[in-house]
Amino acid sequence: MAKIKLMLADNHAVVREGLKALLERQADIKVAAEAADGDELTKKLKEARPDVLLLDVSMPDLGEAGAIERIKQASKNTEVVILTMHQKQDYIRKALHAGARGYLLKTSPFEEVLGAIHTAAEKKYFLSAEINADIINKYLKKDATTPDPRTYDQLTKREQEIFRMIAEGATANEIAGRLAISPKTVAKHRTNLMEKLNMKNTASLVRYALQLGVVDPEEKTVTGLR
Repeated sequence: MAKIKLMLADNHAVVREGLKALLERQADIKVAAEAADGDELTKKLKEARPDVLLLDVSMPDLGEAGAIERIKQASKNTEVVILTMHQKQDYIRKALHAGARGYLLKTSPFEEVLGAIHTAAEKKYFLSAEINADIINKYLKKDATTPDPRTYDQLTKREQEIFRMIAEGATANEIAGRLAISPKTVAKHRTNLMEKLNMKNTASLVRYALQLGVVDPEEKTVTGLR
């Protein structure tokens, strides 16, 4: 039986060493390479061409935005499993849509790590038990009742910043102060993003943000932007 060629990418040596020690006991897994930062990851990824990459997207020099897409470009047949502390649904949604096959928390038991590696090698999806199990259905399956996250992803970086601040309850003046721009510019960005999202009021924007996991239900929200 062919072994799963695995690569570990995490800037914490103790994490890599601990995982490697456990994984090397598995008869069907071979740890072929390790990386501690983004630059090392790109270089070794091209050399090792692993079947599965166990990745912490918060590594130095990686750049979380577009990281999975760049990994796929460097080694298109490598399946990515995220191992991270980030549990917000927005992180999970972006990772899955970028092409990740698995998403684990660093609090996950080792059995889940093994499960994710094997599942990803079979080109199937795996989520940590701590993460709501309906996320794949909610964000990857086409459902008329589910908001399309690709619409949000079409917003510019600045529009996404303002979108989140509005959803969290910030006023136009507060947003202007935080971003060092004028309230008039805030209003212009708000108009543009509302048009892109096909929304007519802030209440619908807040609901959309909550559904996407861009903000948490516990965070303060408002029904209008003053």
